[in-house]
Amino acid sequence: MKATTHPIIYAYVLAAALLTAACKEEKKPEQTDDTIPVKIISSAALTQAQAVETSGLLGSENEARLSFKIGGIIKDIMVKEGDKVRRGQLLATLNTTEIAAQMGQAEENFLKAQRDARRVQNLYRDSVATKEQLENTQTALVLAEKQLDIVKFNLSQTKIFSIADGVVMQKLQNAGEQVQGGTPVLHISSTSSSDWVVKCGLTDKDWARLKGGEKAEINFDAYSQTFTGHVKTLAQVSDPVSGLYQAEITLDKAATKLASGLFAKVHIYPKEKTSMVSVPVDALIEGENDSAFVFVAEGNKAQKKRVKIAFLDGDKAFILAGIDAGARVIREGSAYLAEGSVIKVVQ
Repeated sequence: MKATTHPIIYAYVLAAALLTAACKEEKKPEQTDDTIPVKIISSAALTQAQAVETSGLLGSENEARLSFKIGGIIKDIMVKEGDKVRRGQLLATLNTTEIAAQMGQAEENFLKAQRDARRVQNLYRDSVATKEQLENTQTALVLAEKQLDIVKFNLSQTKIFSIADGVVMQKLQNAGEQVQGGTPVLHISSTSSSDWVVKCGLTDKDWARLKGGEKAEINFDAYSQTFTGHVKTLAQVSDPVSGLYQAEITLDKAATKLASGLFAKVHIYPKEKTSMVSVPVDALIEGENDSAFVFVAEGNKAQKKRVKIAFLDGDKAFILAGIDAGARVIREGSAYLAEGSVIKVVQ
């Protein structure tokens, strides 16, 4: 007897086949948005003086390393380091035994020359001495007088007096030591507020941008406040060791207590200003030395531009070349961009 298939079985098989076909149907790919959201800012044009940045030490314009004119043995030094002194105050003396003896000798030579000159003059009047003898004695008298003046002056230089109201910065010699003439004994610095100057070094490029009289801002590590001043002098020859040109910055009136030797950071603002473009610092990428890149929005695409940086000031970068004023600079989202990336500006 021939077997037959039940119609219900066919129905189940057909349903299973339709279900399997439906599961195998491929899903359609979802649509993706390739645009990169960014924020932009318009670059601003301005005329700005690029500051000259340097550093230096505070000192007094009126300071000196005092010494004796002649050599000898130091008799006494009346001050020590840190002492305050007054203008004209006696600070140190030499032993004057030797110079006093030279003074006595010079006086005796002068008196003898006077006697010789008078005697020969009388003889010449009586036609006993010749005119040449008279002239020789007159010359000897003048020389003896000049020698006496020299010894008197040297005797007056056996004492050191303060040149200004100030403070003893260094005591370089001690009593009882033998010193040569001109050897520094004391380093005196004025403490007058009008005498404070910051001495700093400039490169030849920065030196050429300054004329003298420019405004300056000074910051000391010891104080949080900013001091003001101006360029007083510019050296006309470079230092043979460092190769830098020295500039002296005079401080404006400062009520704060200052001391010689304070380290200072200085910003000098040249009078000649340059046309530049200002952008936020966070818009810069791939910075190296004085160049970097920024992305600029042109239509719906990002264009990469190389820019030349003049200087940074706080959160702003000042650009000399590379973009124009009003350029739509991308300041947020640039890390995800490449040349020609499609962008979408968001607020």
